[in-house]
This record gives sequence, C-alpha cells and structure tokens, in this order.
Amino acid sequence: MSKRTIMFGAALFVSITLIATGCTTASTTPTASTDTIRTTIDIPATFDPTLDQSLPDFLLARTSYDTLVRRDKTGLVPGLATKWSSTPTSATFTIRQDATCSDGTKITPTVVKNSLEYLARPNSGSTQSIYAFGPGNTPVVTADDAAGTVDIKLQVPWPFLAQGLSISATGIICPKGLADPKALAAGTAKGSESGPYTLKSSEPGVHYEFALRKDYKSWPKWTTKIGGTPAATLIYNVSPDPTSTANLILSGQMDIGKIQAQTTSRFKGQSDYKVTTNRFSDFYLLFNERPGSAFADEAARKGAVQAIDRATFVKVTSLNTGQLPKSLASNETQCVADAKNDIPAQDVAAATSALKGKTIRLIGPNIAGAAGAGNEYLAEALRSAGATVKLTNTDLGSWISTLITKPDDWDVTMYADLNFLGSLASPLMNFTGPTITEGGSNFGAIHNPAAEAAFTAASGESDQTAQCGDLNKAIDALISRSDALPLDNDPFIYASRPGFTVHMLGGALDDPIFRIG
Repeated sequence: MSKRTIMFGAALFVSITLIATGCTTASTTPTASTDTIRTTIDIPATFDPTLDQSLPDFLLARTSYDTLVRRDKTGLVPGLATKWSSTPTSATFTIRQDATCSDGTKITPTVVKNSLEYLARPNSGSTQSIYAFGPGNTPVVTADDAAGTVDIKLQVPWPFLAQGLSISATGIICPKGLADPKALAAGTAKGSESGPYTLKSSEPGVHYEFALRKDYKSWPKWTTKIGGTPAATLIYNVSPDPTSTANLILSGQMDIGKIQAQTTSRFKGQSDYKVTTNRFSDFYLLFNERPGSAFADEAARKGAVQAIDRATFVKVTSLNTGQLPKSLASNETQCVADAKNDIPAQDVAAATSALKGKTIRLIGPNIAGAAGAGNEYLAEALRSAGATVKLTNTDLGSWISTLITKPDDWDVTMYADLNFLGSLASPLMNFTGPTITEGGSNFGAIHNPAAEAAFTAASGESDQTAQCGDLNKAIDALISRSDALPLDNDPFIYASRPGFTVHMLGGALDDPIFRIG
C-alpha cells in the first residue's frame, strides 16, 4: 500500500536553496578547515531518495542525487535535463551529455528511465511519488539514448509533473544503487550517486560527512548568481535542540544552524553573526472525518475553527516571525495572491455551543513552537469552548506514524506541510482522493465534492489563470465547510557565524546549496 508522509525539519517540508558562504575571519573561537562547511540536521531515516519521509532524508538525497530540474527565483532551471516540454499528461526531457555517476557510469536516458520507474514502482512505500506523477498515475517512461531524451506519459492529467521532478525524492539513482536497494537505503551503495557528494563517513544520529566528487561537472544552470566554491567536505551534525545549536555557532563549532524564534535573541549584539528568516512550513488544522470521530459532524468542525484565534497561534508558535496565511499555503505561493477565502474569526460563544461536552483527541508535532507550544494553545482554546481535550504533543515521527497507521486514534491534527511543489495542489492532496488506508494521501477521509471537482478541473488545465482559479475554488470549498483552517506559515530560521551567510532560491525546502568564499 502506498502511503504519503510529510515531514518537517522534517519534518517538514519550494526550493529552499541555502547558500552558505564562508570566509576566514579573525576570531578567537575555533574555526573549521577553509574547505569545510558544518551545518545541522535532524536524524535521517534513509539514504534512498525514493523512501524519504522527512526533511533530513530530503537534504541527504539532495546532497548525493541530482534531479532533472531545479527551482530558482525565476522558476524551474536545468539540472540533469538541459530542456523540457510538458502538457497535463506528458513531458519530454533532454538529458545533458556530460553527467556521470560517482563510479564514472554515463547518465544516459536509460539510466534516468530506470531510476524514475524505481521511484514509481507499485507498493514501493514511497511517500513522494504522488507529488511527482500525480494521484492515480503509474507513469509510462521511455528512453531514447540516441536522441538523448526521456518521455513520460500519464493516465490522469497532472500539470505539475515538471515541478514534481524538481523535488529531491526524484533524484536519479545510478545502476549500482538500483542493483542493491538495501545498500542504497543504508548509504553504502558505492557508485549509486548522480549528484556532487558521496558519503565519506557517518555515525548514525551524530554526524554525516560527505566528500565532493572531483569529477563532478553537472551543476544546475541557476539564473541567480551563486558565488564562491563548493565545500570539499560537507558535514551534517545532529544538534539536539535549538539552544545547543546556538551555543555551537557562537562558540565557532558550527558554521550554520537552524534555530527557533525563541533563540534569535542570543545573537542580538553579536558582531557579524547573522540570523535569516525564511518561509517554511504551512501549519493548518486537518480534521478526521471518519465515522466515530468527533469531527465527522460539520457543526463540530465549525465550532473548533471558531474557538481559535489564529493571530494568537502565530504569536505563541513563532513569536510573530511567522506569517498569517490566507490559504493553505504561504501567501507567496503561486495563485495565493488571488485567494479570497472567507476564514472565520474567533467566536468563543459559538464555539462553546458546538463543542461543550465533546471529547477531542488532538495530535500535533512538537515543532509547532518551543516544545510544541502551538499545540498547547490549540488544546487550551478548545477546552475554553467546553471540550475535553486529550492532547498528544509528540515528535515528528510518532505524529505522522499515528496519522498513517492509526487512522481511528485521532480527531484533529495540527498539520505541518512542507509543500515541495510550491503549489496549492500540494495541500489539496491531503484533503481529496483516496484515503491513506486506500493507498492515497487523504489523511482525514474527507469527502468534499466541490473541492474534488475544482481540483480535478485544475489538474486538467494548461492555462495558468484558469488553473489558479480552480485551485482557489478547491481551497475555498474546504475552508467554507470547515474541513481545514489555515494557521501559520512557520519560519525556517538560520543563524550563521561571521563569514557565513544563508540565502534562499525558489522557496524549496529540500534544496540547500552551500558555498565557501
């Protein structure tokens, strides 16, 4: 059964591109080698790109496996493909001539075809194939090595195919990796890499050290100028918490690290230390509408929505460094500028009328503010409306596992969505189509005919304006029936020590680009 998972910092998770520029500076604190970059990561679960479930998995996939296209501020740019064309049901990619695997094998259209088929294989356990190829599709992939092209045909329209093939889970796996899936997942399949770095050493749960391939030539054709040179050694260190990360950066033991809003004050007044805030994960309420759930009833869902003050949630979760959204994606996401969703304001009296005496099982990942403060706020808001709330404020892995494997054990979740597609199509897949137990990505078994119809119409559209209109209609149908409530676009905050900077290209969270000099 194919099931889709999302991660955040992980977890979560539309092309964040980080450029870490390191220069030697006078300092009394320890410094790394001038050809090394040290940064932070959460604990990854796999090195197989097709099995990625959380942000650390995606970051490691991007480090070692190249995709056909990449995201930039101007849109998609060439990766392993030099050019491409697409319709809602097909795409053709021309593969660059100079790309090789880490063992020297030439990356031909056949190599690309085999890797994409591995991603799309039935019962793979991949949570990301649906983003690349769309719901209901088993792609037909053909390769023409003489012409240098790969063709992809779909049964069900999915106009986001080219965008989907920019996410790191679609990274091209070379023959050595496909021949030994267990070694691929363990990171020991030598020669499997199509990208710039190979795993040099690792201590699981502690650090992962990568070495730059000396023969690598296949850098993407970014339209944004990227200065400096790639690090010869790239080290991901697992940091236990944002406070520890701040200490490591301030002491010179780390070059760049993800911190929380509550930790930014540590860097005020620190000369040349920088803190950058980037748009990151879309937080929203997602209700379980299965029979037996408290929220199978629309009136109860509306009551829960009315119990919550979204501005307070943003303050509690991100100290107002987040963004109050008007849709289920960041306000900078394509199509959202035209959104006119009527999101209900807080009305505690109306909420109490709907919720008094009800028992609600709320689950959320504890990345919503320090120690999951956002989840605590949601629980208290529902309690203030007369409900009995059983809160599960847990780690990312336990959170997503419960949503997928125990669909009857929760009533509502604070959902953390990474939206790798950079499109309203991404959150819509969480509310439409087959349920998780049916092999789809509809977590709450939601059935909203108006949303389904509008999303289907958008998927068949080639015209951008018409497509945006349909996507916004689908989101509005969900919000107006209280199937969802936008809460916050949570920030991804990086701190960097003197001589290092972090930049974002294209908004993709799984695409860090590090440079020295």
